[in-house]
Amino acid sequence: MEIRLAESKDIPGICVLYNEFYIYNAGQQPRYYKKATETGKYPKSVIENDSEDIFIAVDGNTVIGLIHITEEKTPPYDCLVQHRFALVVDLFVRDSFRNKGVGGQLFETAKQWAKSRGLDYIELNVLAENINGIRFYEHKELKTVSHTMRYML
Repeated sequence: MEIRLAESKDIPGICVLYNEFYIYNAGQQPRYYKKATETGKYPKSVIENDSEDIFIAVDGNTVIGLIHITEEKTPPYDCLVQHRFALVVDLFVRDSFRNKGVGGQLFETAKQWAKSRGLDYIELNVLAENINGIRFYEHKELKTVSHTMRYML
C-alpha cells in the first residue's frame, strides 16, 4: 500500500471511493445524506486548488482510502483568537481495508501536511452515529470542542 498526493489520473478511482462514502453516510444519517454519484468535478476542483489536497491510499491500482484536507482560518470576530488550521473535509477507507492502519496513515499524512504549512491544529466533523469513526479520532488524540445540535421543525 502507498499513500500519495492525488493527481488528475486518480479521479476515476477517487470517484468510486466517494460513491461508497456517500452510501456510507446515507446509511448513518439518511435524513441528511443520500446516495449520490460523484462525477469527478469535486475531486478535480480540490486537486487544482492550492489551499487543499486529497491524499489517497492505493493498493495496486485501486484507491482504497482518501483524506481531503483544506487550509482554513477562524472568522475575524473580535472575540475569537485567530488561527490558521487544517480542516479534514473527508476521511474514508474502503470497508475491506479498515482496521489495517490505512486511516491512521492517511491521518498522519494530513498532520504532516498541516505542520508543513505552519497551521495551528487540525479540525474535523464526525457524524454522531459513526461510533467507529469517533473511536478512531479519539485514539488519534482529537478532543471534542463543540457539538452541533438541531431542532427539527
